[in-house]
Amino acid sequence: MSERLTVNGAMSLMKTLRERVSSLKALSQQVSIVTRQTWKASGELAEETIPQYDVKKVDAKVMHLENILFRIDSAIKQKNAITKLDIDVDVDELLKPLE
Repeated sequence: MSERLTVNGAMSLMKTLRERVSSLKALSQQVSIVTRQTWKASGELAEETIPQYDVKKVDAKVMHLENILFRIDSAIKQKNAITKLDIDVDVDELLKPLE
């Protein structure tokens, strides 16, 4: 599904997607692991870690979102390369060295 966004809308979407990517990356670290401790018959404490999310699925989602971010960023830069601004400024005068 394709959607037409304004540059402002695309930049807002990028911000939201970056936050989502950060959240998903945190899931693939210690936050997404449950540790369960049990006593063995020998009296020793056994610790078991259980992943709460499939690491491959999390990674696939992160990569998908990062690809979207790349495409949006590229589209914005492409539009910026051809969009002209009308400003009432003499650039040569502004950049002239001190005399």
